[in-house]
Amino acid sequence: MLHHIIVKFNDDITPERKKEIAAQAAALFEGLRQMPGIHDVALHTSCIDRPNRYDLMIAISMDKDALPSYDDCKIHHKWKADFGEFIKSKAIFDCE
Repeated sequence: MLHHIIVKFNDDITPERKKEIAAQAAALFEGLRQMPGIHDVALHTSCIDRPNRYDLMIAISMDKDALPSYDDCKIHHKWKADFGEFIKSKAIFDCE
């Protein structure tokens, strides 16, 4: 399964700061690679900086039954606690 987190940062965040935040998120999510059931983690930043575009996509390849463990893990909780203030909106999308 692919678990996607698609993020739109707050309007007042500069393109330079968006890059910094994305790098910090990448470092955080790298820790998921040690978690059972997680196969891969990839972060993608938008190559177009427009108001109608999302800024960051986090794609996590995992076993379906690993989702509850991911939801409860420290990395997921740290993501929400430390990065939530930068997020205007987000979408979660899971697919095979």
